[in-house]
Amino acid sequence: MLFQTSNATIFIIWLILATFIVALIIYIAVWIIESKYKASDKKFLIFLIAFIVVLILPLILVVFALVLGAIGDFLAGARNLIEDGGENFLILLVPIFGFIILLLLLKWLIDITWESSLWISLLTLFVLYIIYSLIPELYTFMGLTL
Repeated sequence: MLFQTSNATIFIIWLILATFIVALIIYIAVWIIESKYKASDKKFLIFLIAFIVVLILPLILVVFALVLGAIGDFLAGARNLIEDGGENFLILLVPIFGFIILLLLLKWLIDITWESSLWISLLTLFVLYIIYSLIPELYTFMGLTL
């Protein structure tokens, strides 16, 4: 059901390309920030993290967005009952959850310090936002968007 569209081949090519680009960015960041030996030793885990970040992390964030959206709509509705002016700002926490998940993946899978994990996560998210801005089909392939 996932790949029944006519553009499945194009999606798979973009998925492989985005995974490779993110893996390259993480590899270079680990090489510069931590050490080239750590980057060389953890090539497979870096590629695995890149695949998780490109394909699975957007799905997890959509689930977070749905849950936080439902909670925020309930709270905004309760606020509107008291006095007009309730808005759902809870959904704005979704990118923060994405950053925390990426930070934890880098920390535990590559086994680096928190400081290095923080800088590598920031650089990776910056590149991911650029990739998802240029190729939004990678983020919206199942019709689920934030």
